[in-house]
Amino acid sequence: MAEVENAERQYKVLVFGLERKNLPIPSEPLKSQNFSIFFEKFGAACRFQEFDGVILFQGIFENFERKSDGYKYYTKHAYDADELDKRKKEAALLLRQGGFLCFLLTDPFFDRDDRKDFSATDLAKYHLNYSDFYRKNFRDRIAHVTPVFDEFKRFLDVFGAANSYFDNLNEALNCRDLARVGNQTVGLLIEQSEYFLPSLVPDGRIDVINEYFHLLADAITSIHNKLHQTVPDWVAAYEFQEEQALFEERTALINRVTDIDQRLAQLTQYKASLVHSGPQLVADVSTILKAVLGVDIDATDDFREDIKFMDDDNNVIGVCEIKGINRGVKRENINQTDSHRERSGFDATFPALLIVNTGIKSARSIEEKDLEVAAEQVKHAAHMRVLIMRTLDLLGLLRLALAGKLTTQEARSLVLLNVGWIRVQSENIQVLPANEK
Repeated sequence: MAEVENAERQYKVLVFGLERKNLPIPSEPLKSQNFSIFFEKFGAACRFQEFDGVILFQGIFENFERKSDGYKYYTKHAYDADELDKRKKEAALLLRQGGFLCFLLTDPFFDRDDRKDFSATDLAKYHLNYSDFYRKNFRDRIAHVTPVFDEFKRFLDVFGAANSYFDNLNEALNCRDLARVGNQTVGLLIEQSEYFLPSLVPDGRIDVINEYFHLLADAITSIHNKLHQTVPDWVAAYEFQEEQALFEERTALINRVTDIDQRLAQLTQYKASLVHSGPQLVADVSTILKAVLGVDIDATDDFREDIKFMDDDNNVIGVCEIKGINRGVKRENINQTDSHRERSGFDATFPALLIVNTGIKSARSIEEKDLEVAAEQVKHAAHMRVLIMRTLDLLGLLRLALAGKLTTQEARSLVLLNVGWIRVQSENIQVLPANEK
């Protein structure tokens, strides 16, 4: 069968942190037919996932110094943890979108010393840390390495040299040799996207640096194209027996994930009632009340914080005032709820609910959000025949309802037949003051 070639792809490649190897950074990108190479300093603002591939030297995130205290020598180690963690995340995003990483192995690995562990303090080490996968150092650097793929021959003939080799006993790891010394693996490709190549550090002449990275990028992009060839559409006409069932299962899983995402988004929107104010808070609370009480909401009042509860026959069965406030419930909030009821043409016995989102600016946690309603305000609300609920209490009723521990009728009775304050903590519902109805 003839090999299917990709259309020519133009790669955007980043070479990162040359100055950490005491190399000058070329002032202009290096461009070829199939790739453009951009050079950026260590710590630059660019992100790995903005490129199709990233090339970097082993060891640029860490530093070792040999010191003496007058009696013995010891190793001083330091590494840039913040930069390393940032680039770990970016490297993962780059690989996820089909890009590649290339680590140039120019030094022996230094993983441990005097019971100290340095095995994850550089990005190259981090990407080689697999179970049953071992890296070992040669006694001396070996200048002649044998390429496994012809594409790397020109690069390795000029710049190849090995300080270390690898033993892979992990059968689950997708690992291919790129270069060998005898029977030892000194260069490898992991998961078809992470290249590890043994190399010298080029000298600091710009023309040599350009040659070095041109040969390297030419080899990597050529191999990467072959490994990630696109299968033409007509090949899909040949089907394996299990394909249809797998497609159907995948579709069902995708639909299930979509449903889960939508439900999680809905639950998150409910919780937004703990931070919103104004029209957003009214919308949040209205949605929760519909879910908990099973009522329709009339929000057409001239006052934007006023809503009414409607039964199945479109009769008003309660009024509600919704407030977002910076501190706790005040007397004036209760009085405004009573005025809303009176303005709507109902007497003082008609159900009136005050829902408040307290501590909008001050709360930084659920614990801080759990701000008690002052006893004098609870008594005043009971006297005015008004029921207070915080949005935290309303969410508590919703949680119980969604868990099947509170029916719609039970919730409706709680809200429409009580005055004072309904406080909800976990599965405990209290009506305060207890003797007021």
